[in-house]
Amino acid sequence: MKLVSRARQIRQSAVRFAVNGLPTHVINISYDAYSKIYQGQLNLGLPVAPELIISQEEIKKNAVGKLALTLYHIIYKVTQIAIPREDIKAILYLELGKDYIRLMEKMILLSKKELEHISIVQLEIDPGFFKEIYSEAFHRNIVKEALKASCQPAYFESEVDERENNGRGDYESVYYQDFTKEGKEIKFRRLLSMDGVTSGDNKPSVILVPGFANNSTCFDLNNQYSIAKDFADKGNWVYLFDPRGVGVNAGRFDPHYTVDTLIDHDLPTVLNFITERSCGKPSILLGHSMGGLVSENMVLNWALRLDFDKIKMPDSYKKDLDKILVPPEVAKASLKTVRGVISLGSPRCLDRKSHVFFPSALWLNHLSRIFKLSHVPIQEASRLVTQLPLLKSVTRSIYNQNIGGLNFLISPENHREDKYFIERYLERAMESIPLGLGFQFLKAVYDGNGFKRMDPSALNYTHHYSFFPKNIPVFHFWGAKDCLAPLTNIRYSQFYPHKYKRVYHLERVEDLKKVEILPEQSQLIDFVIEGANHLDLLYGKKAQELIYPLFEQIIENVWSDWSYEDHGKRNPDVAECVFNFGVT
Repeated sequence: MKLVSRARQIRQSAVRFAVNGLPTHVINISYDAYSKIYQGQLNLGLPVAPELIISQEEIKKNAVGKLALTLYHIIYKVTQIAIPREDIKAILYLELGKDYIRLMEKMILLSKKELEHISIVQLEIDPGFFKEIYSEAFHRNIVKEALKASCQPAYFESEVDERENNGRGDYESVYYQDFTKEGKEIKFRRLLSMDGVTSGDNKPSVILVPGFANNSTCFDLNNQYSIAKDFADKGNWVYLFDPRGVGVNAGRFDPHYTVDTLIDHDLPTVLNFITERSCGKPSILLGHSMGGLVSENMVLNWALRLDFDKIKMPDSYKKDLDKILVPPEVAKASLKTVRGVISLGSPRCLDRKSHVFFPSALWLNHLSRIFKLSHVPIQEASRLVTQLPLLKSVTRSIYNQNIGGLNFLISPENHREDKYFIERYLERAMESIPLGLGFQFLKAVYDGNGFKRMDPSALNYTHHYSFFPKNIPVFHFWGAKDCLAPLTNIRYSQFYPHKYKRVYHLERVEDLKKVEILPEQSQLIDFVIEGANHLDLLYGKKAQELIYPLFEQIIENVWSDWSYEDHGKRNPDVAECVFNFGVT
């Protein structure tokens, strides 16, 4: 038997080397050789398709013209001084060039300080007029302070999914919208069991954050595969986050959109909305793949602000980082909104030599330049390999047999009862993304030294986890067969400052008995799920038997005895809101 087993292992290793190891080596060499001859898009800067550049210039022109016209009428109404509109436009272009004011998606919003600078310093208006000028600007919605007042976050649609239709329960989905501090509209949805929660109750709030090139449907594929409904059935308030440009935010791509955008703006906006609307109730963040990175790095950024003087990096980079991080009082308040973080297969470091997928993906650096791609065509590629007859058969064979370890999404043994799971997942959850987002990951793959910001600060998140707040518990799930987030990433857990740390290797249901999750806030636990690949952390046999029970245990312990009554006592500023609370 030992000889037979040994022979099988040798055969499997030989096949893996032939179809995965050798191609990985060859593609890496060819990429490096080609890159010495031709400059890739990574060296040319953040890629933006020509049509988007033209469109962005048109948007800037329109935004400047609209703001100049509004300022002209405000100043004339208040002072009776007619300043030539072209002069106002020239000043606005000048301030944009100096990055003193910024173009937000389709408009320019001024802060009170910026309006004062333009009015008094640049246009030389008597300071005595400013109070009235600001009042007019506020009512005309051209200052940031008026944005929230004029665009109150609200739900814009709701729908009910009845038990008679889905066979499992009555659910309500409510679609909300809010605005980032740049004025970008962000939509998201809340899903709950109509039998499981009551407005104003003390039950946990959970925000689900999808991975790279995924929309939030990855958490709610159908009635059989729905982490969102599973959480709702347990009586949780479930919120599904969609990155801009995908899911409920589908539409025109933001050309400057990167992972940093989600970390700095989009996820904080949604989290703040939920917190404010629920009178300060915190949330547990659960992210898959990139979603875990976004969740943890958002929290990390707030902690970096509070310990900014301890950050060791070149002065010029540190000055750029200082411009990006939120003010200390905002960071301190934001940290109170997070009860815990759960990440599933979220890599800290990527190895281009570990799987043929990585060097193949690196070629996007050159292909985007050659073919002038406007986005990373993931959705198109997904349709190609799952719908074109010949490719469909090859793809299905790879996914269901995992020839040579080529399958980087699932372990077939976890989906024996559903051979079409991958096709279903790709069709429902995968979307194309802007090049900027894709290139941030390509830089991490090429560099192999952590995940870095795309802006001039070049902050390496991976090297700063020692700053992570030790009073926010973190739970990492790793698939033992996951090449997209390999087990070598566990080594970064040693840098977190948490007091209680554990690593559990789980293979069978019996192994759950040895897991100990404490109400202790300062804890970090790594769960290694034997036999699991990247998507197996979401669905399949291992998820059902090992991961879902741990989710329930984690939420129960992390949420502990949180209640509005105690929250109101500890935070007098929200006591009145809690007392009058009627809508979540």
